[in-house]
Amino acid sequence: MVTDVLKPKAFAGLFSAAPSVAVASLALSAALMTANKASQSALAMIAGALGMIVFCLVAAVLEKRTGAVVGAGVAWLSWIATAALAFWVFIQ
Repeated sequence: MVTDVLKPKAFAGLFSAAPSVAVASLALSAALMTANKASQSALAMIAGALGMIVFCLVAAVLEKRTGAVVGAGVAWLSWIATAALAFWVFIQ
């Protein structure tokens, strides 16, 4: 039922727009705030990207072994932990 309403192509535009939104956000941060704030925003985006890479790796391994719900849950927690650690390392 949900697949009839939501087509995969509908999400393609959403995910492909993310880099453009990130660049626009950084440009606005640099224009309206200090360079230090823009630098912190860029580092936070990098931390989130590192977390997403770990999420993808963990989800790919665990999904087949533990099922979709458990695999996605553990992968989500790994994303949070990785992004938080990277953010703490970058901002320190």
